[in-house]
Amino acid sequence: MESLKTQINRASQFVITSFAFSLSILFLFIFKCFSQNPDSNLWYGISTPTFYFFPIFILTILFSPFMLKSKLAWIVALPKILFDIFLVADLLVFNTYRFHIDMLFIEMAIFDFKGIGLSTSMVLFALIGLAVIALFNLYILFKVDRQFKIKSKFVVWPALIVLLAGQLTHVWGYYTKQRSITIFTPYLPYYAPLTSSSKMSKLHHKYPELIQINMDDKASTISNSTQKGILDYPQNELLFDEANSKPNVLMVVVESWRFDMTSQAITPNIHEFSKISHTFNNHYSGGNVTVSGLFSLMYGLSPSYLSSAQSAPFRYQTSLTKSFEKQGYDIASYSASNFNRFSLKPMFFGDISDSSFIYPTGIDSVEGDKVSVDSAIEHIKSKQDNPWFKFIFLTSSHHDYRYPNEYKKFTPIPKVTGEFLLNKHINEQPFLNDYKNSLHYIDHLFSKVLTGLKDSGKLDNTVIILTSDHGEEFNDNKLGFWGHGSNFTKYQTKVPLFAFFPNSNHLIRESKRSSHVDIVPTLLKNVLKVSNPIADYSTGYDLFDLPKDRNVIMTSYKDKAYLIDDTIYSSGMIVDKYSVENLNDKKGEVKSQKINELRSKDNQFIRQ
Repeated sequence: MESLKTQINRASQFVITSFAFSLSILFLFIFKCFSQNPDSNLWYGISTPTFYFFPIFILTILFSPFMLKSKLAWIVALPKILFDIFLVADLLVFNTYRFHIDMLFIEMAIFDFKGIGLSTSMVLFALIGLAVIALFNLYILFKVDRQFKIKSKFVVWPALIVLLAGQLTHVWGYYTKQRSITIFTPYLPYYAPLTSSSKMSKLHHKYPELIQINMDDKASTISNSTQKGILDYPQNELLFDEANSKPNVLMVVVESWRFDMTSQAITPNIHEFSKISHTFNNHYSGGNVTVSGLFSLMYGLSPSYLSSAQSAPFRYQTSLTKSFEKQGYDIASYSASNFNRFSLKPMFFGDISDSSFIYPTGIDSVEGDKVSVDSAIEHIKSKQDNPWFKFIFLTSSHHDYRYPNEYKKFTPIPKVTGEFLLNKHINEQPFLNDYKNSLHYIDHLFSKVLTGLKDSGKLDNTVIILTSDHGEEFNDNKLGFWGHGSNFTKYQTKVPLFAFFPNSNHLIRESKRSSHVDIVPTLLKNVLKVSNPIADYSTGYDLFDLPKDRNVIMTSYKDKAYLIDDTIYSSGMIVDKYSVENLNDKKGEVKSQKINELRSKDNQFIRQ
């Protein structure tokens, strides 16, 4: 036992000593942030390397029993070697392409050097670098007893204090929108600092004089191109046709509404609405979770840009609502969903007033959706001098699906709403019926909004976008997947999209693939008559001018996916390649050129 204790001590000293190399690489990432953002918080930046230190430290300690066998002792250094190799490689990739390495990039690097632009000399140089890193760590490991004498407690405990202090600083900075703190996240590889909106909200209400939202970073103009930061968004000031007639715009988003759940039986009012609207039958969200879906919808950008926008939410407010504001529109939001999480409120709506931000709390989704819709109708019917943009997000169709009893049209429904968690292959029909009932209720709420528009005489002067944040699966792939956020097949990512433009002479029934990133350029180009090229402010296309071949980037909370032709390339902890139609249909070939073309959109708005 004494021998094992000795080896644990050697392993801990190895990590502490060799982490100096890792620290130097991490400081290069931090310096990159400082060079582009001189106002970054020095104390917080210095604390960030501890986020990486402790996972490597713990993993190495777990490997320390290998040191009891001299021939296996090198294995103890393996986690640290791989970490250092990753840091160096990621630094080079980030400096060149402005994105961090993922598993798909690693697979392409291994099996397709030309596909990612690696020459033979670059590969040779990389192999020499890997050998140097490995030898450095092994030298420290085997010389640690003789040449390096550091008591672990004098490093580990102070580092733990710095880690906790740094993470608490981020909790505060994230909630109060301190760009000097949040700006580090997109620069650091796989950095996921703590946030706690709910607890900070309670403290904010209790001590408002101590916890105040930072408004200094709120941009005063449409263009951010002259301001430093990680995003160059939009790339040029947007120009408008000032003589434009300026119709109202209503955007209605239905939670978890998948592509095949629009019918006369389930959503009769929406079915009738589709007859007077442009219909996009092959439409994909920006992801399989709400944050990705809403971000791509409201920004017209790949959700890969989410963390960059979060670093300065007021400065990088979406060009959609900023453009409407500049053109004299009143902006309003109606939803029981907590947009304060993930900084979505300032990102989507800027410094919106409380009277225009309807956020019913303390009630269930049924009542919350009703309050949201009733408030929107009341505002629609009121006398308004300015045109308006209204955003309604209805959430009753999120699991566990909610609706008043009179909308229980489809039966049977499950006795226990979460029973599928215990039996992944349970009969899906009762759960599907429950889901359909919630959509049937939302259909009723949507009809109330349409009636309000008609009664007020505003329907003929209102553009309406009706869609969803993502889809919903009911074990459709027969692999035990339910809900959303777990894969990128069409059941979780393909959604309805209806676009009503008053006085349209020809309605489109589009079968070309479209994406949420297309909605912002469609509205800015066709409603506000923005004359800039779409590439100035979006990675999407005009819905009325879609390309024949279309590939899409999507994300979840943990993975990124590239939809190329009809294949999903999902990259997270592992790389998975499968048909967007069927998760069981696995694919082999990686289409490097098309993936790289999509990846170029990931750095289109990143400052070089």
